[in-house]
This record gives sequence, structure tokens and C-alpha cells, in this order.
Amino acid sequence: AGLRVLVNVVGNSVEEFTTVVSTLDADPAAHAFELNVSCPNVKSGGLEFGADPAALAALVAAVRASTARPIFVKLSPTLGAGIVDAARVAVDHGADGLTLINTMPGLVVDTARRRPRIGFGTGGVSGPALLPLGVLATWRVSRALPTTPLIGLGGVSTSTDAVQYLMAGATLVGVGTAALRDPRAPERIARGLARWAADQGVRDLRSIIGTLEWPT
Repeated sequence: AGLRVLVNVVGNSVEEFTTVVSTLDADPAAHAFELNVSCPNVKSGGLEFGADPAALAALVAAVRASTARPIFVKLSPTLGAGIVDAARVAVDHGADGLTLINTMPGLVVDTARRRPRIGFGTGGVSGPALLPLGVLATWRVSRALPTTPLIGLGGVSTSTDAVQYLMAGATLVGVGTAALRDPRAPERIARGLARWAADQGVRDLRSIIGTLEWPT
């Protein structure tokens, strides 16, 4: 009961995104869509959608026209402080919310073979190292767009990790790599959140969203 399915959508052109969304839009099991705009736009020389304001605007607007369901746009940490500008573009063109953040590009070397361990060469780095990057991105975007729902994602493996995202302004918190390593991780994190809230006298976790106090 209460389960909601957020479908992550990838593509190398606006048409690929809209085809996937319009096809799944009739399926009642799909409650919302998350656009992975870290994909390369092959029609614009391979630059990621999220790094090109015009391409990002066109993509979000086209998907918005393809569905009435909620749309979340997943942004990359490689944008740095520019993630705020990308967030504004996405929201201005129809996004209902944002997911912060995607993986970070990295390279892992198989030293015995002297070759990359990933077949493609480089790939997205996930796990605990992403936590401070994701929390910073969430804080930056939440200050600029305080009424936009944000999903904090990246590096969450403990309840205090989740609390950091909430205090930085996330509305929801996602668990990725930790759940792949341990399928019971989300349950463990949820129990830890309940204990943390009881210890801190917090009756409703929503009350701590965006409560981070910046040093003066």
C-alpha cells in the first residue's frame, strides 16, 4: 500500500525520451518519470543534456507535453555550482521536481591486465564518496528553489546520511548502491531514522527538512 513507482528514463535524443515516456504513460504502474539528463545528446555533438541549457529546456518541455504524470529531472554533480541554473531551467520548462545527484565519472584500472575494469572504459562512480557532493547540491538547489520537491540521492548508507540530505532540503531520500550491496539496507536506514528522531525529540521528520544552519 502506498507504493509509488518512479521510472528512470534514459536516451540519446529528445525523441527517445518522449517515446519511452509516451509509451509508459498508459501503464498505471508508472506513477512518475525521472529523466536522466546526464545522457549525451547525439544530435548536439554528444554534450550531456544537463550541461546544455537549450537542450535541457527542449527535452523537459517535450516530455512535459507527453505526460501529465510528475516529472523529476536527475542532475549531475559535474555541473558544480551550475547545477542551480540547470535546476531552474528544468523547473521553468515543466519539471515537477529534481533528483540530486547522479553518479560522478570515474576510472577504475585492472592493474593485472592494465586495462579499465569497466568494458566501456570510464563509468559512473557511486557509493559513500558521493554523499558530500549530493548534500551540497541539494543545499544549493533548495536555497534557490525552496518550493521544488527534491530527491536527495548519492552515498546514503546510514540513517545519519539520510538526515543530512533532509536538513539540506531534500523532500525524499533515495538509497542506491547500499541497497545493491545489502537489500535490507533501506529497512535498516528507516529503523535508524526512527531511533534518531526519538533520540532528538523529533515527532515528524518533515519538520527537519531544510533546517541546516549555515555558520556566520
